[in-house]
Amino acid sequence: MQTTAAHVDILRAAAAFSSIARYNGTMPRRQALHYDKTRLAELEDAGFLERVKLSFPCGKDVEGWRITAGGRFALAGEDAACALEPEHLRILSDIYHYSKLSKNRGMMPKELAGEFDGDDVRDLFLHGYLLRINLKGTVKAKGWVVSQKGLDALRRVGHRAPACAEDGPRTTAS
Repeated sequence: MQTTAAHVDILRAAAAFSSIARYNGTMPRRQALHYDKTRLAELEDAGFLERVKLSFPCGKDVEGWRITAGGRFALAGEDAACALEPEHLRILSDIYHYSKLSKNRGMMPKELAGEFDGDDVRDLFLHGYLLRINLKGTVKAKGWVVSQKGLDALRRVGHRAPACAEDGPRTTAS
């Protein structure tokens, strides 16, 4: 299935609800009213969403849609992680690993980051993959940490690096 912008919006909404314990990972039907019913049906037919009805002992029912593994894969293919250059991924990985060293206080010191190309670090910062950090107190230090967006990009590329190397539109056989 060729995903459109409307499909990606629905998949992102369903993925956002997957982490909400109150809804047990299900995008409620009343939230899905914001989206076109035919688009929801197309995603369901393609196997990217599954229709769910949860019944609780108190008598409450929650009906809606839950994102599947295929939907997560399609959504990951649409995200910017595949658009990152290998140099960017190397910088993210290095900053992540340097920040894990206890002597670096949970960050990559600014002095060590000077080894990287300044334009690449600036691009990662401006696009939300890196965060600047300033420690103030008994120890003063400046440096970089990887944001949640950067961690997600590293996680996706680590698991699906060959898929990111493909050229052309993303399609999935139904």
